[in-house]
Amino acid sequence: MFPLKRYGFLHIKNLIGYTHNRYEYMKQVKPYLYILNTCHVNYTKDNERHLCTALRSNKDRYNRKYDSNIQSKVCSSHISIYKKRFCTEVQPKDSNKFGDLSYEKYERVPMDEAEEKEEKISDYVKIPKGQKYTYSEYCHLIKFHINNKNLQLALNVLDLMKENGERPSRYIYKLLISAHAMQGDMKQCFALFRSMKQKGIISSPNVYTSLINACAETTDTSKALERLTYLREYFHSRQIELNKFHYTTLIKAYSRHKQVLTAFEVADEAKDKGIFTSATFAALFHAAIADRESGLKYALILWHKMRMSQIKPNIQHYNLLLRAIRDTQFGDLKVNDILIPGAMKTQIQVNEVARPDLLSSPPVLNTSVVSALKYYKTDTPDTDDSCKTDDKYALLSENLNKILSENRLILFGGVDKILKQMKDEGVKPNVKTFTILLELLSPTVEAEKCFLKNLQENHFIPDPTFLNILIKRRSLRRKYEDAKAVLNEFQIHHLMPNIQTFEALAYGCTRQRDGIELLEQINAIGYATDNVVLEKLLYNACYYKNFGYVSYLMNYILKHQIAPSKKILEILEKFDGLLLELTTDEDQYRYRTMNKIRKDYNKFKISYENWKEVIQKEQDVTKKRYNKFFH
Repeated sequence: MFPLKRYGFLHIKNLIGYTHNRYEYMKQVKPYLYILNTCHVNYTKDNERHLCTALRSNKDRYNRKYDSNIQSKVCSSHISIYKKRFCTEVQPKDSNKFGDLSYEKYERVPMDEAEEKEEKISDYVKIPKGQKYTYSEYCHLIKFHINNKNLQLALNVLDLMKENGERPSRYIYKLLISAHAMQGDMKQCFALFRSMKQKGIISSPNVYTSLINACAETTDTSKALERLTYLREYFHSRQIELNKFHYTTLIKAYSRHKQVLTAFEVADEAKDKGIFTSATFAALFHAAIADRESGLKYALILWHKMRMSQIKPNIQHYNLLLRAIRDTQFGDLKVNDILIPGAMKTQIQVNEVARPDLLSSPPVLNTSVVSALKYYKTDTPDTDDSCKTDDKYALLSENLNKILSENRLILFGGVDKILKQMKDEGVKPNVKTFTILLELLSPTVEAEKCFLKNLQENHFIPDPTFLNILIKRRSLRRKYEDAKAVLNEFQIHHLMPNIQTFEALAYGCTRQRDGIELLEQINAIGYATDNVVLEKLLYNACYYKNFGYVSYLMNYILKHQIAPSKKILEILEKFDGLLLELTTDEDQYRYRTMNKIRKDYNKFKISYENWKEVIQKEQDVTKKRYNKFFH
């Protein structure tokens, strides 16, 4: 029997050795250490018993409970390993084998600042040691930051990929460029585009669309036009074929920066290539709306071009056309002009009976509208029929903007004609359509009531915003009772008035009792009176020089502890200055009226000065609390 050879403690879970060039493992199952005595003999049951005795003695040294059954299993599980003969020779080092060269042979060179910066991992993400993100996880991480509106963290993922030795793909660049384009960050978009080219990544059509869209969304017009020119030259020099999305976005970009003629040039280029869709027409309508002086003329031209191209208009085209009617002018359009040069079907026809409609083919005006132009020109109606006949041809060269200023829908067939035309073409109007039509109505209660009947016939259910616009229209015309009648529509459609409803009503509260009633209704419903309502009420009170109304509103602000806005303070300050001028102008009013104004002003001046002192004290207290809280 050979003498026992004693080994030290095992500090690792796996003991690795080799027998006949084959690796063998010994698992240390228990968490504490064992002193192993191995014998290079043929093992028998006595040898096993001897080995277990050595392990048992080591257990006593660490004062830990140990089950004898488990111990015996551990011993027997390792016997098969100890029965093999371990080689005592040292394996020779192989210079071509990985891991044979020691790391200590080389000196550690200190890193510079750039290398140390690259070694640091961003604080926003912690990768476990020895673990990296997959490509899909990088994409999900970027999308997560984009959805949270944190584009800086989304950009940091590129640095993270660089630190992990990963190469960003075209899809990752597309995500980042698209997100920055929607924010109008043109500088960052083109920086990412340059980074793509430096890495040899071929751009996709989606990337080009995002770059153009970045130019459209930015507010810097000069830089945007420079970038758009660069992109168009870039596409031409590299013979990049543009698709319908590129042209549509280009038209949108030029229209946003009010380059209407350039937008139409791009549209002509798209037409020459056979790329002319309904989306292109929608983009051109946006360009027409951008021109406030002549936009309606361009919108009419586009409308008739759609008819000639046999492109069916959708709800978007109708809404854009209505916006052009609402926000733009005809420019230099005359009564007898041809809308599209070379197309005689687009020449405006003058008819004695037909209803005026510039949207029909051909566009039609009746003689009553043409005669109205002479009325607006001379400010006196004509009574002699011969004069009308003589001046007929002269009136054909008159501008149509005069009629447009009086009634914007009369030249397009009116509300009924427009809604009927939409129904015949299978286009269903939406909330935006009815809202714009409401704003285009003539300012009369009768026209508004007729319009509400059309809503019922079209099975349209108004929302609070639509009804608030109707209330505001009537309030601005000082028709407060008619404005309050709209509240019945809220009850009919089971809608709840919001704070904007009361803001719209405040425009018409010219009397003190109306203002008091409005404020009581706001408190009864449970809303907090905001400064917008108080500004409008106070403006009306000061405009009509109602001192009692002004004093009530000032006391209301103090009673409910409302911090007055800057505009409220300006209104009161201007009112104070106006009254002071009136008290010194004795030629404007009679003696008794002047005495009454002076008495009212003295009362107002005393209460106003006291009111300002209280407000100033409250502002000082609030400011101290704020500074104490944050400092």
